[in-house]
Amino acid sequence: MSDPLRMYLVVRRGAVTELSRAGELAGAAAVACVRDPAFDEAVAAWRPRAGKVCLRARSDAQWQGVLEEPHALAGDAVAALPPRRRSERGPLLEKLQAMSTDLGGAPETAPVRPGALTYLLNPDAPMSSGKALAQIAHAAVMAADSGRCEDWVAAGCPARVLAPSPEAFAAAARRDDLAACVADAGLTEVAPGTVTVLAVRP
Repeated sequence: MSDPLRMYLVVRRGAVTELSRAGELAGAAAVACVRDPAFDEAVAAWRPRAGKVCLRARSDAQWQGVLEEPHALAGDAVAALPPRRRSERGPLLEKLQAMSTDLGGAPETAPVRPGALTYLLNPDAPMSSGKALAQIAHAAVMAADSGRCEDWVAAGCPARVLAPSPEAFAAAARRDDLAACVADAGLTEVAPGTVTVLAVRP
């Protein structure tokens, strides 16, 4: 499709400095967006090919412009704009650059957080920060759609992001308590069908 529907995730520059926190907020913003009744029509049209694009607002003026758009906000750092055609981005989104800020890598392990979902990044599928956040957002929406994580959604989608060893990732992929398994379409950065993120229920 030459003019696909995309949900736009916008990260405010400097508001978040770690991939784990940015991932938690990206997931929460995406879920809030798809759960907002005001966006039902746009979300329904987008779901069959639910692509996401992650951008960054480099200045306070850009971020303020984002907040003037219809959006769902997580913290004060990530906004999810309801799906729209690429051709309908408008002047503001056309000016925003792809999210490329180096947020470092996710830790291999971290303390368990009660009630938090765990996003596991595939260590064999290196991704830019923007790509990783978009994939985490995919996992968050899949988890919310599963019907098995309503307490998590109600709590604001708390989460931690880990980058386990290849062996640990492979073992996790065989678990029966997965909330989501994201296989990428292969349009950017990774090969089609690559599993990028697993989400493990609290």
